[in-house]
Amino acid sequence: MDLFLLFIATLLAMMIISILFKYFFANPKDKNPLIPPGTFGLPIIGETIQFLVSLYYGLVHEFVQERTKKYNFNVFKTSILGQKVVVFSGPNANKFIFTRGNKLLIGWRPNSVQKLFPSTSFVPIEHDTKRAQNVMSYFLNSQNVETLISTMDYMSHTHLENHWKGNNEVIVYDLVKLFTFILSIRVFMGIENSDKILNLYEKFNIFSRGLLVLDINFPGTTFYKAMKVGKELRKEMKDIIEERRKELLENPNLSKVDVLTQVINEKDGNGKCMSEVEMIDKLFGFIIGSYHTTGTAITLIMKYLEEKHEFFNDIVQEQNEISRNMMPREVLCWNDIQKMKKTWNFVNEVLRDTPILQGTFREVIEDITYDGFLIPKGWKIYLSVGATQKNGEYFPNPTKFDPCRFEGNGLVPYTSIPFGGGQKMCPGKEFARIMILVFLHHVLKKFRWEAKVPSEKILCPFFLVPVPTNGYPVTLYNV
Repeated sequence: MDLFLLFIATLLAMMIISILFKYFFANPKDKNPLIPPGTFGLPIIGETIQFLVSLYYGLVHEFVQERTKKYNFNVFKTSILGQKVVVFSGPNANKFIFTRGNKLLIGWRPNSVQKLFPSTSFVPIEHDTKRAQNVMSYFLNSQNVETLISTMDYMSHTHLENHWKGNNEVIVYDLVKLFTFILSIRVFMGIENSDKILNLYEKFNIFSRGLLVLDINFPGTTFYKAMKVGKELRKEMKDIIEERRKELLENPNLSKVDVLTQVINEKDGNGKCMSEVEMIDKLFGFIIGSYHTTGTAITLIMKYLEEKHEFFNDIVQEQNEISRNMMPREVLCWNDIQKMKKTWNFVNEVLRDTPILQGTFREVIEDITYDGFLIPKGWKIYLSVGATQKNGEYFPNPTKFDPCRFEGNGLVPYTSIPFGGGQKMCPGKEFARIMILVFLHHVLKKFRWEAKVPSEKILCPFFLVPVPTNGYPVTLYNV
């Protein structure tokens, strides 16, 4: 009897081990053929470590390409951050996510983001995106864009005169990030007080570091510091909103055209305004999205300009020609921005070679079929940007830096997506484009520079955006 029980116990143990092995390690052919190929990796951990390491080093595209080659599909399953995830890449995947996926998928945010942005618990990301697009479209319409360009022109010139001129050496990332923050705060919220702006700058830097870390709210952790400073920022934002509301009540025809006013006045299809929590989250999103990503982009572009000498002279020539044709006018206008074609092609190639955001997450809200595979409800989708932008099938010789890829009719649709695409296009795309081009125009007019740390590595601290490890210190030379 004891031997029989031992036999049964052994058999049951072997069955359990077999089931667990198949669930986590088995070859995809041994499973439901409708589910994408792949592996969930180790129990609980999955492939999180490999993914986060590749994210930190800006190599998520390699993580994805290794597996797409292994499974022979542009879609595969894995486990990341305790979630069952299907990874997408390729233009068809991009198009699916940004167009057809609107009714089948919702945005998915890590717990840290959900806690730092509390309105995410009751505002679907689709509504969030739509309202953000409404606000920015009004802000960037034909009547207001010339004023915006004029402001950016003045602030770029002033920033370079005050913080760059007269210095033999500067750390580009630090100064550019400060510039983009000051500009964003002034343009979005009408704040001009220097001390107030610098106070907000320090707090937003702490807050943003907590976006993609473990949500351990314990004293001393990055997330705890972010939550603490987030409460302080919310109180300050509440006061700013109340002050603007009072101004609008006293003067309904107030001429201040900025994001703050538009956020306060924005209404949904039922004529309902945003809640205070949603307003603050929206303003946080605009500010962080603007100064972090745009500041990073400008830093990388300047680094590439210094390294890619074969393109530098053509871009300087384009900017000099624009300056000559402006005379006697001194301030850039919309038509000038439209003429910066070579410069913008160069920017696009930088963003292809080093994506600011390496990918984006979505959640499946009902069973869907993609490329012949079933993706069950509740699973997550990770869309890899770099795996497409560094794929030789869509970008011949992808390791070669070549801005000419973007000339003429450009690329196959949905191959290069630094700002998203379709209905999911980044609301701040045009704002970022104008800011980048205006700043580059002025910095190229005034300076030349040389890197103090040749071949400086680019990493993604706090898993956010790629930045040079030393902040890109340079020696400056006046033109």
